[in-house]
Amino acid sequence: MKDEKINIVLRILWKGGVTRVAVEEARNMKSTLIVYRHAGTQYDLSNIDVKVLFDGKSKWIFKVLTSIYAGQRGDEATVDLDRIIKASDIIKGPALFHDQFAGLTGYLRKIKHGEDYAIYIHETSFDNKGIKWALPKFMEKKILEKSKLIITNSKWNKEILASKGFSAEVVYPGCYPRERINLEREKIVLAVSVWDSGRRPEIYGEISKKIKGKLVMAGYWTRQDTLNEFMSKYKEVIITGPISESKLQELYDKASVLIRFGFNEKGPGMGVLEAMGAGMPVIVNEGLGSKELIKDNGYVVRDWDEAVDRINEILEDESLRKKMSINSWEIAKSLSWTNHARKLYELLMKIYE
Repeated sequence: MKDEKINIVLRILWKGGVTRVAVEEARNMKSTLIVYRHAGTQYDLSNIDVKVLFDGKSKWIFKVLTSIYAGQRGDEATVDLDRIIKASDIIKGPALFHDQFAGLTGYLRKIKHGEDYAIYIHETSFDNKGIKWALPKFMEKKILEKSKLIITNSKWNKEILASKGFSAEVVYPGCYPRERINLEREKIVLAVSVWDSGRRPEIYGEISKKIKGKLVMAGYWTRQDTLNEFMSKYKEVIITGPISESKLQELYDKASVLIRFGFNEKGPGMGVLEAMGAGMPVIVNEGLGSKELIKDNGYVVRDWDEAVDRINEILEDESLRKKMSINSWEIAKSLSWTNHARKLYELLMKIYE
């Protein structure tokens, strides 16, 4: 079993952090990346064994069901229950399933074929409020009960899972730290995400009015109407839209500070890690899992007013910015994708030996 590859299982090859983690795990572990649906991606898939199981668009009924929980993310984020069920008879051998819905495949596979599975939880549903979350919570509980190993991306997630009786191992997502970093920066404040209304883009618009530099918002917008509304209101913000990896890396290398707000987002946010790898100071709020990674490399703020003060402090104090840049880079070195893959493989081998 030690020589057998571990399959990395991903529901949707799409934009966003879940895809990035799965892609880089497959690359660094020399694993097969099994994908249920290809929804378009800008990530480099060279030297990765990618297997897409199903063709075609999502069925309308699953689009409707998904919209109940994440309508702001658009049709591409649809949870395809039909493919999740079919995949349980297709995927064989050691497997790590990314998110609870892919984990449902693992659960069904365990029931039908007796094969063990591991699951990577990016955002547990256990602390979500409201009756509509009763079914997802029930499903997550059942999936976790049958899994041999639970991995998650933050201590925050780990604590919530522990409160429900589940033990999880924290393996932070990784990055590719620069061999050297640029210490001479422009007065650019960078925000990187997959943008939708749930990310509260208007906060960045308000911040842009009070900072002593330019605000650039990089990344794909899931809905054109959300983008149009934002652009009409905040004309001073520079919006890249979909951006190539090389252009994004250029922004990481010349911007002075990265800012990212989360709203009960228990994962760290891939943009934060990538910015740290390029030596950027980082400002986040309490509602984002990457608050766990902020030491002497940035600030954790309460609200956007405090964020403005901290941004301007960094922009105006070159010695402070350079010190935080070096600290970010040093922290990022311990969070490389190589280290991520090594720790993940060690944990998985304990259940697949």
